[in-house]
Formats: sequence, C-alpha cells, structure tokens
Amino acid sequence: MNWSKIGMLMNMSLNPKVTKDLVKVYNILKEDKNFTLNKYIKMMLNILKGEKIVKFENKYVLSSFLPPFPSEAFITNVTASLSPHNIFTQQIYAKRSAPISIYLCLTHKCPNNCLYCSAKNRKIAEELTTTEWIKVINDLQDMGTSIIGLTGGEPMVREDIYEIINAIDERSTAILFTSGVNLTLEKAKRLKQSGLFSIGISLDSFDRNKHNANRNSDKAFDYALAALDNSRKAGLYTMVQTVVMKEDVDQDKLFQFFKFAGDKGAHEVKILEPILSGSLLTTEDIEDILYDPKTRQKLIEIQHKANEISGFPKITSFAYTESEEKYGCGAGTQHSYVSGDGHLYPCDFVPMNFGSVRDRGINHLWKEMNEQIGIPKIGCFAQKANRKVYNLAEGKLPLEKEKSLSICQDHKSEKYPKYYRDLQ
Repeated sequence: MNWSKIGMLMNMSLNPKVTKDLVKVYNILKEDKNFTLNKYIKMMLNILKGEKIVKFENKYVLSSFLPPFPSEAFITNVTASLSPHNIFTQQIYAKRSAPISIYLCLTHKCPNNCLYCSAKNRKIAEELTTTEWIKVINDLQDMGTSIIGLTGGEPMVREDIYEIINAIDERSTAILFTSGVNLTLEKAKRLKQSGLFSIGISLDSFDRNKHNANRNSDKAFDYALAALDNSRKAGLYTMVQTVVMKEDVDQDKLFQFFKFAGDKGAHEVKILEPILSGSLLTTEDIEDILYDPKTRQKLIEIQHKANEISGFPKITSFAYTESEEKYGCGAGTQHSYVSGDGHLYPCDFVPMNFGSVRDRGINHLWKEMNEQIGIPKIGCFAQKANRKVYNLAEGKLPLEKEKSLSICQDHKSEKYPKYYRDLQ
C-alpha cells in the first residue's frame, strides 16, 4: 500500500481549492448524458494510476501529461472539445479542439551537439519572430491548448524568451526545456516572474564524463547542475529530463540517479527512451539502442517501485505514459510540435510537415492534421513511421504534407488506449 499517496490524497481532500475545482469539473461534464459519478471517479483514479502526487505551491502535479490541479489550465484541458455539448463523450473518444500539450521550438540554435538530437537532418528556414510566436500562442490558447512547452535547440539563447513566456496566460501551463546553459539565478527568477511554471533540464547521468560525452560539451554537466539549483531556488517546478539508454535500464543504476537528481533539486525525473529520429535514423545496430517490449516493461516496473519511495522525486516515463495501459501515443492528437520556422509536426520526433503558421492559422493546420492522424495510437508513432518518413524525404526532412498523408493512412489506429476504453 502506498501510504505516501494516501497521505497526499488526504491533504488534497482538505484543500478548499481542490474541492472547488472538482465540483467545477463535475458540473461541466454532468451535462453529458454519458457521464456519471462512477465514471468521474474512475477517470480521476485512472489519471492517478501509477503516479506519485507532488504538492507544489498551491497546486498538485498529478501527471506531467496534464496541467497541475487545481488550475485554470486544467479546466482548459477538460473543456477543449469541438462542441460545448457532450464534452465528456468527446473527451473519451479523443475528439479535441486542441492538443493537450504542444512544444514550440523557439530556435534550432544550440551550444550542444547531442548524440540523439531529434532535430538533426532537418531543413531550417528563417525562425519565427517574437510577434509571430506570440500570435501562435494566442491562437493555441483560444483553441484550448492547456500545456505550452518552449523548446529548441536551446530556447534560452533567445533574448525575447521572457516576452514570449509572458504571452502565455493562466489558461495554459508554461514549461521551458533547456540544457541549463547559463541559467543563472537571476534568469531563473525572471522566468518565474514572467509566468513560467516549470522547467525541464537535460541531465543524462550522475557521471560528469558520461553526460558531457552525450552532449559533446565539457561544460554541459556543470551547467545542468547549476540550472537545477537555480531553478529550485527561483521557485520553479523543477524537472530532470533524461534519456536512458537500453543498457542502463537497471534498477540499481536508476535508483542511484533518482536520488542524485532529487538531492540536486529535482521535483520530478522524466525518462525518455531513444527514439528513431535525428542521427539514430542513420545509426547501425539500432536494435542495441532502441527499447524492446521487455525493456519497456522493466522500466515501467522500476518507475512504479520508485514512486512508492518517499525520498525520491516523482518519476515519470514515456514508456508508461504512452503505453496502452495509459494514454497511448498522442502524436498529432494529444500532443504536437511547431518547428523554429513555423511548421506544424505531429510531435517533436515525427518530422512530417503539415503546413506553416506563416501561411495559415495554427487552428486550421492542427484540425486538418488531427483528422488525418486519427485517434491516439498503441505504440510510438515515431518508432513505427520514421524510417519510411526518412526514406520518402530522401534524408531531407521534414517530409512534405502530401507524402505525410499516406503514412498517416497506413498507421491509423483502430483501438483506443486503456484510459479511453475504460470510460467509453
């Protein structure tokens, strides 16, 4: 029995803001004839399944897949439907007006040269201006996007980063992803003052040499540790983002890393697996790098065990969040990505071009892409499709829209992930 989670749930039950928003969500969904109190309870239990709850300031981080609760952004996620009627039914069949989360690649400039960077081999035109990014953000919020992630490259190289963050109002949760380069305490405080909720800092290992080798920089490790400390001191929800290689999916190694990350200031450790993208598309012996089902299941078991240890930060993994048991792969449905020059992709790791925000509004582009993608998938879309994407593009990514459409048709899912099936 997870006494830590039980204690946190009791803490939440005594919080009047939690009660208020639980009632608010219930009142929004109860207008749908398919909605019942039992389904509401099941929905919340499914969200909490396998998760450690973290209290941060006056909010609770239930899952990094969702905005914190209670918050205006969480309400945004609930109401992001195609029609104001039958919202619950639309949500449980993944009929959305916007992705739950979208990552905006503010720049492709970066001081590092990471081994598994997903942005390699992509053609890059002129990056969006401050005004153009703010227009995209405004449109995304009007659509109902509840999490807006700012990424790169290295987003901190943009001098207008604070202005861009300030454009994200409370309807969405703002997250920044960084290598930590030159993230001083002063800059971290300014990010917080601009409206940033959370920061994800790349850290691959507690071994300085290994992290630096992965990043091809002899300063990367020191930058990351300093950034963790400064982020925590500035009052930001602080995450470590780590790519765990197949050979390192080991409980003792990972538990050592979790403790190290927590000691350095992390509230959460997000585990990414190597994705068939970037330089990995041309790497030989890829089976030695990419996870197989057995490795993925082993990681999920380690994650769940770690989340019952009170001294560890919250542990999350794509292996679990995007599994059939949870939400599935959300590329183009629950999650999306805009490149530095304004092109819409299904996700960070799937370089298929569905149009430019300079030519048409993001709301129109996303609706068209979403209709072609279909429902959330069982299994990572990038792992299944990227070899064909790369070949059709003849190595010159992103793949044009017309060719991308055929890949979408070939990979449409007929089965919903369990989170959705349980509520249908």
